[in-house]
Amino acid sequence: MKYRLPLRDPLSRTEKRNRAVKWGIFILMMLLFYTLMRVGIFNRWQPYFIIPLTAAVAMFESEITACIFSMFGGFMTDIACGYLFGFSAVWLMTVGVLASLLVRNLIRVNIVNFMLISFAAVVAEFSMDYLFNVFIWNVKHSDVVIMMTILPSAISTVVVSPAVYYLVRMVERRLGEENVNVVNYTEPVTEEKSEEE
Repeated sequence: MKYRLPLRDPLSRTEKRNRAVKWGIFILMMLLFYTLMRVGIFNRWQPYFIIPLTAAVAMFESEITACIFSMFGGFMTDIACGYLFGFSAVWLMTVGVLASLLVRNLIRVNIVNFMLISFAAVVAEFSMDYLFNVFIWNVKHSDVVIMMTILPSAISTVVVSPAVYYLVRMVERRLGEENVNVVNYTEPVTEEKSEEE
């Protein structure tokens, strides 16, 4: 056989329970961050907590899982900020899948790499917000919009990103599987010729 198949052992009861608890905590974190974004207690310095949450979870999970979680995070961001439904989901899904692929193939999971991915997600989200909600509509005094709403929110989102990363990392270390992004393959079976003379 020329193809190698990934190994997958069946999950034990403890692993199933840990997985359910872990995802329950992530969903509760997303709901809490959605509530904080919706209430707007920080006024114009309102951080978008869901952006670093989706980036952090994506670094610890597989591509499909990161895509689905980032999509729901984008939907929650759209509802909290009053954007067109699906606007943030497109950008966060892309960031989630790319983050998971980068961790799987190129980089390690650490705070520096997370901050780079989170910064890229913030730049993508807020630049698309400016492009589609301010620039295209030729809003008067767009410089005021940038300085009073977009830039403060972007800065505060980057500032709170390490705290979100450490929360996700703590949950993953206690309840997550080890090395989710490392794929173990079986070696191809080669038939050896027996030498009988």
